[in-house]
Amino acid sequence: MATTIRPGVVILTSDNGRLARFYQAMTGLAVRAIDRDITVRGSDEFELVIHALSGEPRVGPPPSPRQDAYIKPFFPVASLSEARERAASLGGQLRPRDEEWKARGFRACEAIDPDGNVIQFREGAP
Repeated sequence: MATTIRPGVVILTSDNGRLARFYQAMTGLAVRAIDRDITVRGSDEFELVIHALSGEPRVGPPPSPRQDAYIKPFFPVASLSEARERAASLGGQLRPRDEEWKARGFRACEAIDPDGNVIQFREGAP
């Protein structure tokens, strides 16, 4: 039986459980696989792999943004306002509403996850 390969992203962390909970709550992606070090969440079109690295220092709240990354994943949400509240309750943070921007049929906002990874959330815009 052939395995379907989907596009996706791997996010490395010191705390697999915490980051997996954050992305589940923010994206609604279903659990595809889970073990002690790896949680795979996904849909028919995309996979998000949260991979624990042993020996990595734990990032404490509030996380400092990792501005030196050369990749920034983005995720769709129904509402940036709701995402802002949800992220804050889970140790992440969206930028303020006055820093949101529009392009190509969506409204976007930069954010950080509980590890400080810079990400982006997008909602459909009329």
